[in-house]
Amino acid sequence: MPTRRRFEARARVGYAILTLLLTAGMAFSVRRFSSMTDAQLAWIRSEEREITLVERLRWNCALTVANGRGYLVSGDETLLQFSEEARARFDESVRALRGQALSPTALQRVEEVEQAARDFLRVREALFEDRRQSPSEDAGPFARRIDAELVPLRRALDASLARLVEHKESAIAEDYDRARADLDRLEVRMYTLLGALVLACLGVAWYFTRLLGGSYDQVREAREAACKAVAARDELMGIVAHDLRNPLGAITLKAALLRRTSDAEKVRHHAESIEHVAQRMAHLIGTMLDVTTMEAGQFTVTPAPCAVDELLRETLDVFGPLAESRQIRLEQRVEVPDLVVHGERERVLQVLSNLLGNALKFTPQGGRVTLTVDREGTMARFTVTDTGPGIPVEHLESIFRRFWRDDVPGKRSTGLGLYIARGIIDAHGGRIWAESEVGRGARFCFTLSLAGPAGPEAPAGEIGAPSHPA
Repeated sequence: MPTRRRFEARARVGYAILTLLLTAGMAFSVRRFSSMTDAQLAWIRSEEREITLVERLRWNCALTVANGRGYLVSGDETLLQFSEEARARFDESVRALRGQALSPTALQRVEEVEQAARDFLRVREALFEDRRQSPSEDAGPFARRIDAELVPLRRALDASLARLVEHKESAIAEDYDRARADLDRLEVRMYTLLGALVLACLGVAWYFTRLLGGSYDQVREAREAACKAVAARDELMGIVAHDLRNPLGAITLKAALLRRTSDAEKVRHHAESIEHVAQRMAHLIGTMLDVTTMEAGQFTVTPAPCAVDELLRETLDVFGPLAESRQIRLEQRVEVPDLVVHGERERVLQVLSNLLGNALKFTPQGGRVTLTVDREGTMARFTVTDTGPGIPVEHLESIFRRFWRDDVPGKRSTGLGLYIARGIIDAHGGRIWAESEVGRGARFCFTLSLAGPAGPEAPAGEIGAPSHPA
């Protein structure tokens, strides 16, 4: 099974590849669009300038002809000056047009305009010279010469200008078509890139889906195998525990009988040791059976009215000598006297014994353990408080889980006591929890429902335990 780090590393690599692909695609698109936009703007500026120059040629040509005709007819020197200025602008526009990056065809059209302009200006200068030599001559002959010699040349110049404009319009149309083709090609490339990115995303998604599917199958199989192993273990524990109880009972009885009837002190001592070991083993077997039944959801209790004072007295009778031997002060405090709870006596004593045993185990010499009972509405709350080292806040929920143990030197346990205590209290419909701060001791609380006055056990319905987190 791939480890979590390997899977995370693969996921990061896959996401990095996707990010690089998307970034590369976006960068390519932006760069391509930018270059096309710059090219289009440069082309538009160039075409606008060329068109402007052609229009200036046309306009200056018209001004030259009009002012020249006026001068030939009237002899007005001002019109001659205007005509010369228009000609200068005409020449300047031709030179500027030649300075553009023209195609061979456009250059040919410009040369045609220049040739037509030279022919026109040559005839115009000849007419101007004749007019200057005969300023008093009648304007009629000059007008007829204009119509006969100059007008055809002007028409030829207009025709060459028209061909130049037509060529520019054709070039603009071709440039537009070329730009449209470039955009179409770019669109195809973009859709191709988008399709490649989609395929890459699908490939990465498919790859990680396969990884997750394989991991899920392996985890499911491992979980099923673990559940089967746990079920087999619990079944074996139940069988072994059940089969060991009778031999242990016999050993305990024989050891007790030997202790009572033997006259030798050494034999009685050994018999007492055997009896204690057998009782310890019986307690462990009972713990194993409780855990097995709780995990199987079959743990039940038979509640009956129990006097709280009697529960506390019996508990203190058991743990008083132990606390005294460890020089720990064991106290009890009942806020409300004569309380009666609804519970199974032996199971409630088991919970109290577990909590007090843990408190005495972790409380140092000279410390104090207090058992308190008070009333909360329809519930009685039992509290065991100690002055031990305390429990970290992050462990307060974990301590009730099965096999949880605090790594304290010299303090070993099975890690099942609090788990069983929780199962017992849950089966009674109560609640158990812990409160603590490191260095300030711990406080364990549980609640049981109140009942009527204590008396002989009455028939009561069994209360099943809910399932517990492992």
